[in-house]
Amino acid sequence: MTRRFQTLAWTAAACTYLLIVLGAVVRITGSGLGCGNHWPLCNGHLFPPLNDLPTVIEWSHRMVAAVVSLLVVGLALVGWRLTGSGSLEPGVRAAYTALVLLVIQVLLGAVTVKTGLTPALVVLHLATAMLLLAALIAASLALTFITVLFGALTANLGATAACGGFPLCNGLIIPSGGPLAAIQWTHRLLAYALLAVVIWWVAREPRRGWLLLGLVLIQIGIAATMVELGFPGALQAAHAAVGAGVWAAVVGTALRPAAAPAAAAAASPPDPTPPYTR
Repeated sequence: MTRRFQTLAWTAAACTYLLIVLGAVVRITGSGLGCGNHWPLCNGHLFPPLNDLPTVIEWSHRMVAAVVSLLVVGLALVGWRLTGSGSLEPGVRAAYTALVLLVIQVLLGAVTVKTGLTPALVVLHLATAMLLLAALIAASLALTFITVLFGALTANLGATAACGGFPLCNGLIIPSGGPLAAIQWTHRLLAYALLAVVIWWVAREPRRGWLLLGLVLIQIGIAATMVELGFPGALQAAHAAVGAGVWAAVVGTALRPAAAPAAAAAASPPDPTPPYTR
């Protein structure tokens, strides 16, 4: 894989991460219809008058989406040029997967706007964005994926404040606050399970996973503070941003080998058996 391909892939992944965070800001600030129900234009203009904050936020989200689109298409084209030898490397396959996911993501974005931000479509829109980020890094981990999606479901169904207090839900291990409390509590349980998995991961392989563990702890700390302070918008945005960072870190850690072959060989103890000689 060429340096150009790798640089383009990481740039696209970074911009996709920014896109996910901006999408969360759009939701938190209620700016989903800042461009009206117009798509791909914004209030009927390619460059609309930026005279109110919701329009600025939604239009910025769309501009970053356009940049991501160009990067992903460019990455697929570079990958296509690399396949002249007939071999389809995993990175190139991931680039093609990202291109397919991009098309789905763009179409879902358009339908979401046209249908007035239906919660199910908003969550599905985030799901494809997370998969796109994973494809650009080239793998996935189910627990983190489901945890992030339950976070989106919690926010979009209005279940954010259904569980009072932390770490329990309304002071109970099995809450009785109805379906919204169940959704919020499921999100928390998944987060606790993810923390346990990451701790186990670091314990098994001490050289890997410390960044991921730090991010998960920061994320849980933000969540606890957010609950105690009444869900301020800034902390909601930070929670979404760190959540996407956790997802990227999980994927990167899962893909990174435990040790490079040369390092593993150097770390191996020498064979105590003397060589056979005649």
